[in-house]
Amino acid sequence: MSTVISMMVGSKLSTKDLVTKSIHSIVSNIGTDDFLLVVGIASHIEPEVADWVKAVALKNDHVVIVTDHCSTFAMFTNHVFLKYGPGSKWFLISHDDIQLETKNLISEVEKSINFFSDKVGWIAFTDTDYLNGHWAPSVCGGFHDDYVYGKAWQKRKLHQFHSLEDNYWEKGKNLNSLSYDFPRKPVRCHGPMSHLFMMETEKLRKVGLCEDWSVVSLLIDEDWAIEALKTGLWNIWIPHIKYLHCRGKNIYGTRAWPIIHARGKQVADLWEKKWGYRFAALNKDITNKEQISKIKHLYGNTNITWSMGRNSFDWDYLE
Repeated sequence: MSTVISMMVGSKLSTKDLVTKSIHSIVSNIGTDDFLLVVGIASHIEPEVADWVKAVALKNDHVVIVTDHCSTFAMFTNHVFLKYGPGSKWFLISHDDIQLETKNLISEVEKSINFFSDKVGWIAFTDTDYLNGHWAPSVCGGFHDDYVYGKAWQKRKLHQFHSLEDNYWEKGKNLNSLSYDFPRKPVRCHGPMSHLFMMETEKLRKVGLCEDWSVVSLLIDEDWAIEALKTGLWNIWIPHIKYLHCRGKNIYGTRAWPIIHARGKQVADLWEKKWGYRFAALNKDITNKEQISKIKHLYGNTNITWSMGRNSFDWDYLE
């Protein structure tokens, strides 16, 4: 099996339409017949959605259903990796509300990293939901100066959006026509967002399993990102490969916001216990300057500190 894809249907807000489009887009655009899509169905999912996914699996040998090991995102993902990952080349993780827009994903990835594959850790792609007016950065903020000190996240001026005018996302503006500053080719990044990302299976085996900190994927992308950087790998963003994360009308950008709000402090405590510093985005009581100094002291001899001292749009091309 060349590619294993893990997709958890775990939100009470998962709908038949969202899940249908997610599964169809991956099956249609993965670009290989040698793949297995493993779909986890949590016990609280609406029967209509669960029954539809099971019906799809009956008709498609490439789709497998898992109804146990689905108590948390991490538990399911680790189960899929341990049971179905061995022997595969690629491990791909997807939410159930994305639409893969680029065809022949696997071959496009392999062409993009052809000469650098031994250095590559997590691979991220471009989320096109920014064209719907949502704040949809494709990769994490890391420790970039404009993110840490310049409030680029709050201003929606991170990464390819940095040169746009203030409030560029307001209604009535043609977001397709704006002059975004995308990198010309794959670049290093701090880490992917957890909506759709992938890594070679053998490398993920060295990076380690997913931390089981909460029901949803809170801080999982950040944790896995720096785990990869710590091992000496480089996480990358391939800008021409695109997907749509379907946020709909959710102003918070995620269906999991109530859980994130309720479990945020607990996850932040677990994060600090593991990494030795508080995660600033979840803890407003610590200054960014203090955080950066501590991270430099703890991890200054690893790739974790790569994004410090540079802006998010100072593209670092794979060369």
